Amino acid sequence: MDLRTTLSVNESFMEMLTDCKNRGAKAEMILDINGLERAEGIIKQIYPNDPNPYIELQDGRTIVEKTIIALNGLFRPEYSGC
Repeated sequence: MDLRTTLSVNESFMEMLTDCKNRGAKAEMILDINGLERAEGIIKQIYPNDPNPYIELQDGRTIVEKTIIALNGLFRPEYSGC
């Protein structure tokens, strides 16, 4: 069985996203938006207080936090055995 490192239940990626932004590090993500897709880039801005918290990458793309299923190798718990 394939095992993955996961977030704790009810934990979000916001702390990791903030760390990536503060360090200027690339965020490599797998998103679930009507199917799985990859996204990566440097985070320009984080909007944590929006009703649907999201990030904006330097290329202008916006990504809603709850669509991120993996960030830099760390998965949401519900995707641990995919």
